[in-house]
Amino acid sequence: MDIIPEHGETESLRRMPADATGKMGLCQPGGVMSSMADSMEEAILEATMEDLRKVKELLALPDTTKHELIMALGFLYQSAKAAVEVAEMRGERLA
Repeated sequence: MDIIPEHGETESLRRMPADATGKMGLCQPGGVMSSMADSMEEAILEATMEDLRKVKELLALPDTTKHELIMALGFLYQSAKAAVEVAEMRGERLA
């Protein structure tokens, strides 16, 4: 198989989470790279849950500033965006 899959060859490949530059990768299901993709997805979901916990804590504090909430919202947005990508990838694998 070439580095760039031919038309129709991507159906058996699994989409991996995007890297820090936003580039997406593909891998064969069941291999080492697929296992790494599983770990990446799990880390993304754990980070999202941690961001949710932090925002909840900030909301409970009476002296939380507007700036702190805006910063937390920015982090939560990025986490939620990544979690949606994980959900989409998992949905693709179920289809």
